[in-house]
Amino acid sequence: MDKELTIAQMMGKFKLVSFTDVGHTIQEDDPENLARGIKDFIDTFKIKTKYNEKKVIMSASGKQIIIYH
Repeated sequence: MDKELTIAQMMGKFKLVSFTDVGHTIQEDDPENLARGIKDFIDTFKIKTKYNEKKVIMSASGKQIIIYH
């Protein structure tokens, strides 16, 4: 990481997430882990959602991952 990203990471404004055993289509190779990462992002930055709102992530093959927040 460069200087700016290192500073942002130390301040909690940036987080590097690494996925193993996936290719260019992360949403198809590891949809559950990707959905968990997106939910963590929403929780970390306190993005407002309606209580018990359902978020759906759809892969190109049509598989749906549902996140309840």
